[in-house]
Amino acid sequence: MRVKFYNIVITLLLLQGITAQVLVKGVISDEMGIPLPGASIVEQGTVNGVSSDFDGNYYIEVPQGSTLEFSFVGYGNQTFLVNESTGLDVTLFPDNELEEVVVVAFGKQTKETIVGSVAVISSESLNNQSATTITQAIQGSIPGINIINPGGIPGTNPTIRIRGIGSINAEASPLIIVDGAPFNGNLNSIAQEQVASISVLKDASSTSLYGSRGANGVIIISTKSGTKSTETSISLSSSYGNSSMATSMHKLLDINSYTRYFWEGYRNRELYENNNSPEVAASLASDNLVSSLGYNPFGVDQPVNNQGRLVASPEWNTDWKKVIINENAYKKQHGLSVAGGGDKTSFYFGSNYLKEEGQVKTTYFERIATRLKVDTQVKNFIKTGLNISYTSSKQNAPNQSGLAYSNAIQWIYSLPNYYPLYRRNNNGELVSQNGQDLILDYGGNKIQTINGVRPAFSGENAYGAIINNEILNHNNYISLNGYLKFEFLKKLSFNSQFAYENATADNFRFDNNQFGAAATVDGRVSQSRNFFKTLNAIQTLNYKNTIGIHTVKADAIFESYEFEENFFNARGTGFLPNIKVLNGSTSPESVGGSINKERLLSVVGRINYNYNRKYVFEASFRRDGSSKFSRDTRWGTFFSAGGSWVLSNENFIKNIDWINRLKLKVSYGELGNNRGIGFFPYLQVFDTGFNQLSKPGVLSLQFVDPNLSWEKTALTNIGVEFSFFENKINGSIEYYNKESIDLIYDQPLALSTGNESVKTNVGAIKNSGLEFSFESNILSQDYFELNLGLNFSLDKNQITELTQDEFIDGNKKWQVGKSLFEFYMPKSAGVDFIDGYQMWYKDVVTDQGLRTGEQIKTKEYSEATRYYTGKSSIPAAVGGFSINSLYKNFDLSALFNFSFGSYVYDSVYANLMNGFETAASQGHPDLEKRWRKPGDITDIPLFMNGQNDFNSESTRFLFKNDYIRLRALNIGYNFNQDWIDNLNLKKLRIFFQGDNIFTYQSHKGIDPEQALSGQTDNRSHQMKTYALGVNIQL
Repeated sequence: MRVKFYNIVITLLLLQGITAQVLVKGVISDEMGIPLPGASIVEQGTVNGVSSDFDGNYYIEVPQGSTLEFSFVGYGNQTFLVNESTGLDVTLFPDNELEEVVVVAFGKQTKETIVGSVAVISSESLNNQSATTITQAIQGSIPGINIINPGGIPGTNPTIRIRGIGSINAEASPLIIVDGAPFNGNLNSIAQEQVASISVLKDASSTSLYGSRGANGVIIISTKSGTKSTETSISLSSSYGNSSMATSMHKLLDINSYTRYFWEGYRNRELYENNNSPEVAASLASDNLVSSLGYNPFGVDQPVNNQGRLVASPEWNTDWKKVIINENAYKKQHGLSVAGGGDKTSFYFGSNYLKEEGQVKTTYFERIATRLKVDTQVKNFIKTGLNISYTSSKQNAPNQSGLAYSNAIQWIYSLPNYYPLYRRNNNGELVSQNGQDLILDYGGNKIQTINGVRPAFSGENAYGAIINNEILNHNNYISLNGYLKFEFLKKLSFNSQFAYENATADNFRFDNNQFGAAATVDGRVSQSRNFFKTLNAIQTLNYKNTIGIHTVKADAIFESYEFEENFFNARGTGFLPNIKVLNGSTSPESVGGSINKERLLSVVGRINYNYNRKYVFEASFRRDGSSKFSRDTRWGTFFSAGGSWVLSNENFIKNIDWINRLKLKVSYGELGNNRGIGFFPYLQVFDTGFNQLSKPGVLSLQFVDPNLSWEKTALTNIGVEFSFFENKINGSIEYYNKESIDLIYDQPLALSTGNESVKTNVGAIKNSGLEFSFESNILSQDYFELNLGLNFSLDKNQITELTQDEFIDGNKKWQVGKSLFEFYMPKSAGVDFIDGYQMWYKDVVTDQGLRTGEQIKTKEYSEATRYYTGKSSIPAAVGGFSINSLYKNFDLSALFNFSFGSYVYDSVYANLMNGFETAASQGHPDLEKRWRKPGDITDIPLFMNGQNDFNSESTRFLFKNDYIRLRALNIGYNFNQDWIDNLNLKKLRIFFQGDNIFTYQSHKGIDPEQALSGQTDNRSHQMKTYALGVNIQL
């Protein structure tokens, strides 16, 4: 009986062992979906294994709970836990840089098969930088990209240009693609922590599939995803930082110097212009100083005696910079992500919070960004996914550029310390409200004879505008991006993608009803709201096949794109205190609105042929139909063709040990541009809402060209990619030529037509240059690793065609053969050492109006000749330098960006050097070097209170604008795994993050990242930030 029992137990155990065997089968393919014949599938810890057949198929039986390892020569291994019989398709990825997978237009390609110019910022690079925004991650990382940040207002979109400026009047910024769909929101709404990689497409071969939208380059952003058959991972991050100005502002005069210098300017006017004796001139200056300036902080009738010396000390000395600038701004970031996957489904969820303050007090940007991404294998031949994102942001942005009274930066540079922050009575004593609260001084108190009315900025106070007014921008952005992919055959698949965007941009401005410029109308509220939505549908048919040494891939794509904008705005005055809503207005001023739509239909084709991994040819075609043009011109045809030769796969190169990779590539294509020209620029439209007497009417807006058509751009790219010395040195060198024709521009018309201009196709410009990119693994040992990177581009811009001889555009003159950005202005001839007057050069002209080529000096600015200066506002070279290092548990990442060869016209400095032409105008300490007596050799003219042109626009204020900036520095420490295992953590890292913490610049006093036009325009400065943070993975 006992024996029978044992037999039953043994039989059950054997049966259990038999039933625990599971069958696993599937297909092994590479990252492009091409089957891998001969791949190895092994049950770990045993000799049980099989190989895939010619079509990548495999079958294997293993015990339940076994781990299968998949491998193929040249590809990274993958392991999977097996719990039940299942179909398991496995994708293996190359384990070397040559086979790196790159996200390109409408899909992915291996680096080996790319024939165009594509630069990639990997997930690892993004993690090392810990940048706050997408553009911070790009700047300095990729050659050929010029990014101009907007100063000290966080959350504002920067200016981005790829390979020069390809348009005058239309949009010149690149197309942004997020997870395969066009992105129309603010780039700052995308949390950088949720980004997996960034690809920048720069030539026609890589951008032509975007046709009419790709002429200015394309930036493709891929967000993070989960991974199948992986344990759920939870990541947390948090950092706190402190910010201040990254660069110093211009130095300013103190109150004593300002008072003495103004006295000198007044005396010089009486002495040299009104021909008074030195004694009389000095006496007049002393007598009229206080009445000219309107205020008297010194408390005596004549603060400056006849010898130009101060005789009293000031009661106040207002440091407007300290009052207005936030010298202790904070920045905080928090993030949460959850990622993982089962046998058939992967998921990623991320939520990030950011709040940072700007340069001017009350300036801030606050953002919450959330994303959910799910991918699932529904059937062996069906895969689907959904990507949902929501971002809400709020920004308070007091005016920090331009010439408005409320511009806080202009106020610092314009109003001297001589004028008080708070109201003073005739005796200079502080005036309070109810004996307690001080009252801000608005310089418009006409009741007082002294300390009441300012000769400049009367009725305004910049600090009051900051604390009493509001400029709020509130944005909400939602996107849904889904796809459904069918693999009918191993070689043929169909993908249907649908993307939807919906955003609201709410801009609100409140000007106080009691204080400031709007007080005279009892306050003003201005509000605009823009609703926009985007629908984008992409249908893609993909074919790929490998026969021996031949690989062919072909794509057929149909795209439908629709953008709708619904905009309205209103403004009103007459508000009671503390009322900030338009409904509270007693005097409505204006109301407006519009609804606009744009549609684009596209048919796209691409074919890629690879012969024996040596020769690659690719061609693409796209035909776009745009609602922005008339029926006769709305269809445009765009194409590209390119090829590459992988020399390192040739037998005559393979034997050269130090060459690991060497590839030549060339491409050419023609693209279009229809962005930034309005919605219906070819239509003669009318604006409603106008009255003719008592009847409602319409108003013709503009004269139009019904034959208006696409801007067209032809791009040529020639390059070489290489890896040497066991891949320790990697890089590329590329030459590009980019010519844009039929530029859309407002061509001037004779005023007799009733219109000033017509929007039409005129002119052509060319951008060309060289791009260099180098990466080097200097040292790689068990405990230490050091990698260096350098990239830069040398760029040129030239006008190649105009419909008239020349255009004057501010301090530029557009002429064939010249750059759009070369300065054109009078040339300073210095200061006359005899009388101290500013001089300029002028051409000698004969009685017949011919120029002799000779130049003479003049003291009349109206006679000065304007010249090409040979100096451009765009840099000759831009680039970046990176350092990445590991030492035991420490890691370091540093990114520098630089710009050389550009010039800036510093109008702020010019105004500070005005020489006291007007009262209540601040000055620069450089004024100390002014001309004072005959024989003085100096570049700074004498002070002169009264109308003069001494600081008028000329080369005197044109400066070289080279800079090098430490854009990002990240130093981290990773705790030992043995220690954090006790805390049930997978990873624990603390780090220091520094942004913009060092800047070298050739011209001081400004932020070197100025507008492309090279005009300073009283802009605020970028912030430097020191932050401490922690990364935790559960």
